[in-house]
Amino acid sequence: MDTIQKEKNIALIKDVLRNYLLEKGFRNTPERYTILEEIYGMDHHFNVDDLYLLMMQKKYHVSKATIYNTIEIFLDAGLIRKHQFGEKTLTSSSYEKSYFDKQHDHLVIYKKGSDKEIEEIIEFCDPRIQGIKEAIEEAFGVNIDSHSLYFYGTKND
Repeated sequence: MDTIQKEKNIALIKDVLRNYLLEKGFRNTPERYTILEEIYGMDHHFNVDDLYLLMMQKKYHVSKATIYNTIEIFLDAGLIRKHQFGEKTLTSSSYEKSYFDKQHDHLVIYKKGSDKEIEEIIEFCDPRIQGIKEAIEEAFGVNIDSHSLYFYGTKND
């Protein structure tokens, strides 16, 4: 993605956040926008500890409590997505930006011989899953807005 498109995307998600905060009556703080920009600058999943360390390294003055509170706002606003990959970390939830991303699924690969220590997370999109979704909608008379699918395993030698 080129620099101009990235800037347009950042401007758009900032507008989404601004409108959400106004609608919900929340304070419009610069820290929230800084956190949002850091998240949308990432190309991988993250947890609160990762984000906090990144922000400390960049000399931002933001508490971990502020990050936790802001994460909840971003989740509700549809700006990020929460995952629980089953990893053994201090903060067991992982997050990823979601506003521009299409629905996708995850293959979680654990390190061999570890107690659920993640080696790699592979995102994938398989058109057959869309067919399954449509069959479920028809069978149960529902409209599915989103889904999550996780496969867990280890690499073959």
